[in-house]
Amino acid sequence: MSTDFIRVAEPRLVYADEDLMAILKPERMHTAPLAAGKTDTLCGWAFARFPELARAAGPGARSGEEGGLLHRLDFETSGLVLFARSSEAYAELTAAQAAGKLRKEYALFAAPTPEEEPRGSRPPRTSPRGLDPGEWEEALRSCREAGEGAAGPLEGLAALLREAAARGAPALVRSRFRPYGPKAARVACVEESPPPGPGGPGRRREGTREIYLTELLDARGLGGRLELRVGLVRGFRHQVRAHLAWIGLPIVGDPLYGGEAWPRLCLHAFRIVLQRPGGGETRIEC
Repeated sequence: MSTDFIRVAEPRLVYADEDLMAILKPERMHTAPLAAGKTDTLCGWAFARFPELARAAGPGARSGEEGGLLHRLDFETSGLVLFARSSEAYAELTAAQAAGKLRKEYALFAAPTPEEEPRGSRPPRTSPRGLDPGEWEEALRSCREAGEGAAGPLEGLAALLREAAARGAPALVRSRFRPYGPKAARVACVEESPPPGPGGPGRRREGTREIYLTELLDARGLGGRLELRVGLVRGFRHQVRAHLAWIGLPIVGDPLYGGEAWPRLCLHAFRIVLQRPGGGETRIEC
């Protein structure tokens, strides 16, 4: 695998119209300030160059430091981030996003690892929906036994995902999430309907109220790793990272979730598809 996985040296404007802007965020840059006044963030970069973005926040904005920011990317992740250019556009676009009309797609590299289960998730391991669990586990086992760089077993794993997508029903991962670990630095995947615990049938469900989905859209073996394209509509912190680890494929460069060490997290948000409030579709890629 090339060591220059979609390197992004600095932010740049990718798309603009009368309502929104799409800006490319580098890896290892915060999207929004973690403390008031911080400017070394994507928001700080954008607001210094396009002041209208700072004034676009509506009453539903999370903080006055975020302006017209419509969504975030993790610190380690590179890719497209959308900003509204006016308060009116902010209100319309956040409503469209809440209605499931904003779709994001990511490119990533992943690889099976010897670790058998992500810490904190319940159940500790799962298989993608839409695939036979036995076939999935057997394909993972073949990759582990063949060792790093074995092309045959890895391509067999990719073929399972491609075949599901070709049938028009891509494999997917579904879960709730809950904070996990010291300072809640990670999230753990929680099955949709956890079995009753010691509290009996009335025990409150753990994790988020919402169920989050990650679709596995395409896959191929490349340089001893699995190149994947995934998509989601409603996103949660670390969603793609946790979901991939949960099915036995942690992302390369993501030791927090069991992935092998690499100079960067190999996760890049390369496409956004927006169904516009007034009709029509906007597709942005980088």
